[in-house]
Amino acid sequence: MPATGRRATAPSEGVGPSRDPAAPRRRLPTQRGRATGARGRRSTRARAGGRWATLSALALPVLGAVVDELAGSSLGWAFVVTAVIGSALAALTCSRAGAWWVAYAPPPVVMSITVVSEQLAGRTGAHGKGLTTGAVHWAVDAFPAMAAAEAAVLAVLAVRWFRSRRSVRKSGA
Repeated sequence: MPATGRRATAPSEGVGPSRDPAAPRRRLPTQRGRATGARGRRSTRARAGGRWATLSALALPVLGAVVDELAGSSLGWAFVVTAVIGSALAALTCSRAGAWWVAYAPPPVVMSITVVSEQLAGRTGAHGKGLTTGAVHWAVDAFPAMAAAEAAVLAVLAVRWFRSRRSVRKSGA
C-alpha cells in the first residue's frame, strides 16, 4: 500500500483512466451544437427562420381576410388559401424546435383573425345573445381555414421529418 493511504489500482481493473503514457488514448467524439463555432450561424438562422415563420403565418391570413372583407362577403376562399400558404411557409421556414409551435398555431391564429375581422366588419352583436350567436358563426366561418391550414402544416412537417430520416440513413448513421 502506498504511503498516501490510498489503495493503488491497476489500469486493468477499469477504475479511473490509465496513467501509462504508452497506453493508446481513446478518442472521444466532439460535442456538437452550442459549444462549437457554428453556434453563431445556427442561432442566427434559427432566429431568422422564426421571424419568417411568424410573419408568414400571421400576415398572409390577415391579407386574405382583408381581401374577403373588401369583396363584401364573409371570410371565404381568399382567407382559406392564404391561411394554408402562410401555415405551409411557416412550417417550411421554422427551426426543428419551432416545429412544435408551428404545428399547434393554425387554429388559434385563424380563429383570432376571424373574430377580429368579423368584429371590424360589424357582423355580430356586441352584447348578450348576439355575441353568443356571433361566436358560433365565428367558429363555423373559421373551421374550413383552420382544418386546411392544419393539414398543410402537418403535411409539410411530415415531409421534412421523412426527408431528415432518409438523409440520416444515407449517411450511414
